[in-house]
Amino acid sequence: MLSGRATSAISPEKRLLAQAFASCASAALMGAAVAAPASLSLTEAQRLAIERSPQMAVYDAAIAAARDLAVAPAQLPEATRQIGITPLPIEDADALSFGRDANPVRRIGVPRELTSPEQREALAERYAREADRAAAQKTATSVDVTRETALAWLECYYVEQMTRIAGEELKAAQDELEGAESMYWAGRLSQAEFYGARSMLVMLEDKSSGLEHRVRAARIALKRWVGDVGDAPLAALPNIDRIRLRSAALEGDLARHPEVALLERQEDLAASDVRLAQANRQSEREIALMRARRGEARAARDEKLRAKVAETRIMIDEWQHARDRRDRYANELVRLARERTLATLVAYRGGKASLTDVLAARRAESEAQVQSVEMEREAARIWARLDFALPETLPTAPSGSSRQESAR
Repeated sequence: MLSGRATSAISPEKRLLAQAFASCASAALMGAAVAAPASLSLTEAQRLAIERSPQMAVYDAAIAAARDLAVAPAQLPEATRQIGITPLPIEDADALSFGRDANPVRRIGVPRELTSPEQREALAERYAREADRAAAQKTATSVDVTRETALAWLECYYVEQMTRIAGEELKAAQDELEGAESMYWAGRLSQAEFYGARSMLVMLEDKSSGLEHRVRAARIALKRWVGDVGDAPLAALPNIDRIRLRSAALEGDLARHPEVALLERQEDLAASDVRLAQANRQSEREIALMRARRGEARAARDEKLRAKVAETRIMIDEWQHARDRRDRYANELVRLARERTLATLVAYRGGKASLTDVLAARRAESEAQVQSVEMEREAARIWARLDFALPETLPTAPSGSSRQESAR
């Protein structure tokens, strides 16, 4: 260690130079940290997809307009206003699902004359139910966007895993072929065996190229939802072995399903039409027709709930089956294929197996690994459809105002 006298003997120029080197090193480390792209988690991708969806602004405008209209009747003067009426038709939730409902605000029926507080109250309620329906449509679209984004993210995750496996297999085959070429020119490998090994290498290159194409396509599909952030490396996989839905309470859980909720809001609209018709002193025949529409909406809602319960029970069974197959491949078939490769390598080095046998064993091991990933991918896709089926699974905005702020 230098004494105080030795330290003080260092010239100012050297001291400044040392400080400059230290500053450069710190700047380089900070630059590397800033340049490293932040990983994209599944939840963050879903949140970005909802933020970027142009439909959200349309629904917000529709909700605000209907709520403003719900307040307006109470502010009208007592004088009679002549206004036309357009009753709202009953629609099935399938027609309102993702991407098929271009206009969330329907033409709203109003009485011909607004002369009494009862009429105004009924009209205000009618507009309020229209706002509820638009809000239910927004929720349904958000759930659809969340699910589709999850499927795109998972596709990227698993296809990239398959590409890594194929790349490792190709690299091992190339190394084996380099040694085989030397053996061939030294006369220790037959021409048929050498060209058979080269043919297998070309097949592996073709397989790797096909998977790289799938990766590019998967990234393009993800960027549709999240924008350029879709080029970022993906974060860790969420737990796909657990779902929020309870098998013993599916009917209660799925009562909150967006398609069921849409039909429930449709029933509320039909009920408000009945009260509006009664307040407007319409004929008994017209009121009975509107009551029938309300009954149709209730029946459609109940039928949709039964269908969703049955569909979800089947999907849960498929998810469990896919997980069983994934475990069978990962714990048994992949292990057996690896042991076969090791045994073939030992036999090859002892002159009891050919290079083609080695490459075939490596290819079988790689195929088993890829198939194992495919099995997990299938389980993950079913998991996404199950776990992102209800509104409570929608992602919440982070505390920062943007992704960059939260990263900082």
